[in-house]
Amino acid sequence: SVTIHTDHRGHERWRCWSGDNNHRGDAIDLVAVTRHVARPEALDWLAQRAGMIPDHPLPSIPARKPTATRVEVPLDPAVVRYVGACEKILWGSTGRPVRDWLNGRGFSDELLRANRVGADPGRLMMQRQRGLPYGGSIGAVFPALDERGEVAYVQTRYLNPGSGPKYDNPAASLATNPRFGWVQSDWTAISKVLLVCEGMPDALSAAQAGFDAIGLLGAQAATKSIAPRIADTIGRDTSVLCFADNDHAGLGWVRTLIEDLDAEGVTAAAASPPSTYNDLNDWFKAEPGGLQRMLNCVDLDYSTTSPMAIDYT
Repeated sequence: SVTIHTDHRGHERWRCWSGDNNHRGDAIDLVAVTRHVARPEALDWLAQRAGMIPDHPLPSIPARKPTATRVEVPLDPAVVRYVGACEKILWGSTGRPVRDWLNGRGFSDELLRANRVGADPGRLMMQRQRGLPYGGSIGAVFPALDERGEVAYVQTRYLNPGSGPKYDNPAASLATNPRFGWVQSDWTAISKVLLVCEGMPDALSAAQAGFDAIGLLGAQAATKSIAPRIADTIGRDTSVLCFADNDHAGLGWVRTLIEDLDAEGVTAAAASPPSTYNDLNDWFKAEPGGLQRMLNCVDLDYSTTSPMAIDYT
């Protein structure tokens, strides 16, 4: 029940999902918890373990192993079948709770159909191949579509995750994570600005408001590989607005992606919702016209990688 990840500053962190919200941190916190010592003692223990002893020269740094080349795994047909099955379930009686949840987040049935959103009723009601989202509870299924509208990947968002993770992805053996997905809409975008959002629900909110959008599959998805792919698809004459969540992780991926898009010749700016909301979807649910009003009234500032200070009133 423990996960380990590297945050946007390159700092390795961990979290234990079987405990409360305080069961998380870095290496210092882990030593403090397991050895029952204060942080200064934990820091000393780590230093001794690493050979950092006062009045002694530092140990030599071992040569870093070459980074393994990322191997692209073709999309397994099982992922597409899973998306199709969940898509059908959404529009039946079994999918009603998920459909109500999605409608409550501001998404119309037309938008959900256009983007093949589905409902996973859980593994007790639907069998699935090993490696697909586990189905520990009922969840909303968000396909990550490519620029042609074809299924490239999928994420399942559990409505009641309990102590487990909120989002679930296919195993790496079934598909390579494309890092982001395009959102389809049945109408012409009202702006030439492409919104890059953190997560498919935020991207769907932008599309529901009438904008072209893509959703990153997590804040950690803003790797250097995605900027060239975005630029090649939209062309260099489309402006990009990176819409961050109101947290530190959001600020991190926005800065990274803006710098990478700039290197590709694409102009990009940063924004975030009013401080009273966590993310774009929270804002959209409360004020469906807020995003459109913002972009109609604000000149985007392409000189900074920090979200603009916007008077939303």
